[in-house]
Amino acid sequence: MMKNNMLPLAGCVGMALALASCQGTDREKPTVCTGLGATYSVTAAEIDVLADSHIDLADVFCDNEGLSQVRYDIHNGAGHAHEASGEDDHGLVLHSGTEWSVYELIDVSGTEASTDLHVEVPNTARGVWHFIVNVLDAAGNVSTYNTDIHVENTYMPEFTLTSVGGEDPNMWHGEPTWSAGSAVVVSGSVTDEDGIASAELSLVDEGTELAVWGPVSLTEFDAFTDTVEVPANVSGEFHFEMTATCNAGVSMETGFHVEVE
Repeated sequence: MMKNNMLPLAGCVGMALALASCQGTDREKPTVCTGLGATYSVTAAEIDVLADSHIDLADVFCDNEGLSQVRYDIHNGAGHAHEASGEDDHGLVLHSGTEWSVYELIDVSGTEASTDLHVEVPNTARGVWHFIVNVLDAAGNVSTYNTDIHVENTYMPEFTLTSVGGEDPNMWHGEPTWSAGSAVVVSGSVTDEDGIASAELSLVDEGTELAVWGPVSLTEFDAFTDTVEVPANVSGEFHFEMTATCNAGVSMETGFHVEVE
């Protein structure tokens, strides 16, 4: 009796193993097969675009069995020196502070599919935006690709920093560290084709969003030098803010993160 009962059970187990061997065997991730370095592709080293314009982000995606979805994510890379993939990537990138971002899902199918994402770039954007693409196949395998979109802007006032604490910000790797109670000399310029009406500098506590130094109004725009007096009783994460308004009434805010110790 026991032997006869075991036969159906053995058959069921065998069938289950057979089904399992036929399912979940696709572990190969999808790929971008556009071609390395293609213009306006996620494979490009960097994508340059003008504010108040548009860009068509086009790629070809491939999979050994079947594609499912492409997820686009574009978000502001503000708050730190430009750190990409290579050890030579460095330098402060000043952003406009805009909240512009893009998140788009596109369904695809087959072993090869082309996508073309039309993106409007607002006139409030300046700096580097991270461009990330996640490719999903029908089996659930995911591949991630990324590059940067560098937005140039002639519509808003522009700050340029030549020296911060005696260092050239173009040589920074990561965010700067300032000592509590120190005096940090900041030099640079703020320009606009319509001329600058006003500009201010301040050091803001990121936790409380209160200024611990400034705001200080600039009196020289083409070449300014000011000394930031860092309070002796503060520490943590701060933001050095620079705001300006041109004679046409267009305002902007930019800056960078600072660690105070």
